[in-house]
Amino acid sequence: MHLIDVTNSYRELVHSQLNSTNVNYVKVYSLGNTSVIYTESDDAIGVVLENHSRRVRKEETEFVIKRLVKEKPVSYTLTCDKSQRVIEVHIDK
Repeated sequence: MHLIDVTNSYRELVHSQLNSTNVNYVKVYSLGNTSVIYTESDDAIGVVLENHSRRVRKEETEFVIKRLVKEKPVSYTLTCDKSQRVIEVHIDK
């Protein structure tokens, strides 16, 4: 699995996130067919994985957390929709 930085292709999304939330940092990655949005604020880290064609796999979620979160999180909250095509990971700092 490879994370590819595609932030430049999502200027409007990044601009919207920075202006409408308390987020300090936004990056968008591609993990094959899965899009990954990484956001960081003073209080928390948020990671959203989205795939329109299939469920997001557990291995993908673990891989993204391991690669993007610098300090190993003690605990995190995992939220997903019924179809498991959108998964949100919330990590308190």
